[in-house]
Amino acid sequence: MNYKLTNTQENASNQILKYVSNNQSVIVNAVCGAGKTELVYSSIEYFINNNKKVAFAIPRKDVCIEIYNRLKNDYPNVELSLVYGGHSKYLQGQLIVLTTHQLYRYKNYFDLLILDEADAFPYYNNEFLELFLNESVKGPIIYLSATIKEDYLKKCNNVVYVNKRFHNYDLPVPQIIKYNKLNKTKILLNKLNSLKGKPVLIFVPTIECGKKLSKKTNIPFVYSSFDKKTKYISDFKENKIKTLITTSILERGVTFFDVQVIVFDADHKMFDVSSLIQISGRVGRKLKAPTGNVYFLSCSISNEMNICIKEIIEKNKTVV
Repeated sequence: MNYKLTNTQENASNQILKYVSNNQSVIVNAVCGAGKTELVYSSIEYFINNNKKVAFAIPRKDVCIEIYNRLKNDYPNVELSLVYGGHSKYLQGQLIVLTTHQLYRYKNYFDLLILDEADAFPYYNNEFLELFLNESVKGPIIYLSATIKEDYLKKCNNVVYVNKRFHNYDLPVPQIIKYNKLNKTKILLNKLNSLKGKPVLIFVPTIECGKKLSKKTNIPFVYSSFDKKTKYISDFKENKIKTLITTSILERGVTFFDVQVIVFDADHKMFDVSSLIQISGRVGRKLKAPTGNVYFLSCSISNEMNICIKEIIEKNKTVV
């Protein structure tokens, strides 16, 4: 890396390495923006330097590609492969970045496996993908997430917590704005106007909701099966599009500069606590833009919304 880890990151990195070098699996429960990928670099290097094979497994293809490009840049001399559905010509390597679906190809192959976003769809609660994972690794597993589930904590006693972001600014605490069914679009547009041209992600609970909102507001909408998804997301990253409506496809593994977030119909059952925390974590991820706003727009205040806000406030009380 071309930068130094913070003391918090360095301590976490050393703890992780201590576990895996002793053949023990470990859970890394690190807040959004803590630098989870960088926390495992020393462990990756330890295994590669000892001629061992390492997997970086991720549930979603687009995040795989992003991680692969980062690792390729940071480890230009390491034999590195990227494997996902339709992209499986080169399967060998010291370090293989792959979707969890592709783990079936690697029975008893990896000496270290890093599972990023361990609680994310489609991996979490999928018994076949979990079987592929367990059969592919003959050494320790590093489970990474900002929203690790209780059942993981029952499987593994070794947990490393990182409750501060790499730049030491607090996590953004969501603000609740209530509306009714008749004025919700007006409230949304007023809030967008108040953000004065900053890039804004508007998260919606369903594709149907997103399509309706896009039609009413003339704001582009992306979802998993949308054929122009990649182009719209790229345009948003490059500031060609200022506002983008999205489903949960952008709640994890992506970073946008100085982005603000609005959760539309935040009280919908599709938004659980983990989802709301991950969505909130899109804001303030860059050193040059470490703060920002998260708004929960809803008719009512759900239990999940309250728990999300409470958990973020608790994390922010951590002293570095």
